[in-house]
Amino acid sequence: MKTFEKSHQLFEKAKEVIPLATQTFSKSYLQYIRDVAPLFITHGKGSRVWDVDGNEYVDFVNGLLAIILGYQYPAVDDAIRNQLESGINFSLPSPLEYELAKKLTDLIPCAEMVRFGKNGSDVTSGAIRLARAVTGREHVVVCGYHGWHDWYIGSTAKHLGVPESTRAQTHKFEYNNLDSLGKVFAQYKDQIAAVIMEPMNYKEPE
Repeated sequence: MKTFEKSHQLFEKAKEVIPLATQTFSKSYLQYIRDVAPLFITHGKGSRVWDVDGNEYVDFVNGLLAIILGYQYPAVDDAIRNQLESGINFSLPSPLEYELAKKLTDLIPCAEMVRFGKNGSDVTSGAIRLARAVTGREHVVVCGYHGWHDWYIGSTAKHLGVPESTRAQTHKFEYNNLDSLGKVFAQYKDQIAAVIMEPMNYKEPE
């Protein structure tokens, strides 16, 4: 029988100094079933993680999809340890940036150049800005989740603080529904800079 006593105690303390007790909404308690999923994780090994109460889980979320090889993967951990001895977060580019970019362009035929981003919100926002610059248009059509930056989050229920002028430039369409997409194009003819969507989505129960 699992116990969550330490988890609950830590949660009460954490939410006093951190909104939702986490720095990332995707990791918040609102995303998971209470006393089924962990509130905090202390460590992981392979596909498994442990919480502050010592409960063990299989991590199907994979560190928000960043841990595709599992936790404590030897080759990855060794590379990190080796780099720590040379220093990290330099003020100028590292040769490793070129090495990885070159490898990616060799492996991906359509990738002419590489720009690294630290998260999905930044990358999608960069893509939208590029589309607007190239097309000279401002409106964007979306389906799915694309981060927390104003251009997208303004189209959701979590739009407080986003200017109305920004919200008015983003429009939703229904997943797997070309008619829905067509209606948006018809309404904003010659104004749409980009369509961005998740290739796989789900429909919540009615």
